[in-house]
Amino acid sequence: MTQMADEIRTLIADLYDDPENFLKTPHQWFGGRSPNELMATEAGQFVLLKFLRGEDHIPPIEIDRGFKSYTAANTDHLVDQAIARLEGQIEQLKFLKGSGPEIATVIGRAQEVFGERGLSWLVRPNQVLQATPLDLMSQGKTDRVLRLLVQIEHGIYP
Repeated sequence: MTQMADEIRTLIADLYDDPENFLKTPHQWFGGRSPNELMATEAGQFVLLKFLRGEDHIPPIEIDRGFKSYTAANTDHLVDQAIARLEGQIEQLKFLKGSGPEIATVIGRAQEVFGERGLSWLVRPNQVLQATPLDLMSQGKTDRVLRLLVQIEHGIYP
């Protein structure tokens, strides 16, 4: 192994918790190639060395050092969580069917302000309201939601 390859392996071991995984994993900075592919040529080693020294980018921070590639095994639970959240939102939206004039007014204003995304805005948590707009609507607090929609429409942020 060359001196440059030794330096690369030392830097990788210092920067990453799983050096072998880093070497095997294709990387965006390398045009989708893995560092192992780059190690095969001197030009590739120069690219890697420059990368690892932080000469053409910001080197990995602490949180990135333990990064694990995304796989079905470690992301399926995220998909399940998203499905559960969406199912909950669907149930919330069903509440809107056949609603009274106050709620119909809020739905109409949300669509005027956000277009086709108006209904999804109603079921998302809102920092200003400290709740989802739909939760407030179901509590009879449609005026707070309408007030916020008017403020958003006119560029007035509380």
